[in-house]
Amino acid sequence: MEHPIVEKILKEGISSVNLSMLDEPSRKKILSDVGEKLFKQGKFTEAIGIMAKANDTEKLLKLGDEYLAEGKPEFAALCFIPTKDKPRLNNAAVLCIQSKNYRLAAEAYEAADNMQMASFIMQNFAGGK
Repeated sequence: MEHPIVEKILKEGISSVNLSMLDEPSRKKILSDVGEKLFKQGKFTEAIGIMAKANDTEKLLKLGDEYLAEGKPEFAALCFIPTKDKPRLNNAAVLCIQSKNYRLAAEAYEAADNMQMASFIMQNFAGGK
């Protein structure tokens, strides 16, 4: 039987519940279940966001690696940003630049603590500050 909170989040969104009352393992389990279901429904960006909230770094790294293998650097970058994995983020940023997604490349560089490249990309390609 599926946890009723999982169904509520899937129907009404993450803001419809307050998970702070749960212990960390229960909270992580519920969020991981929601992330898995969203992923199966093809709601990749939402699934990545939920997995990030669950601090499911292992799953995000695995998913990001799979997206890279499939030639989807944008989804890979979204997976890697919450993990702060510098080598993967720098690699995904380069691939995002190649696919002309400069804002996401800058975000990935920023998450990798590569502020010089993030600033360079924003100033020269993404029309930022």
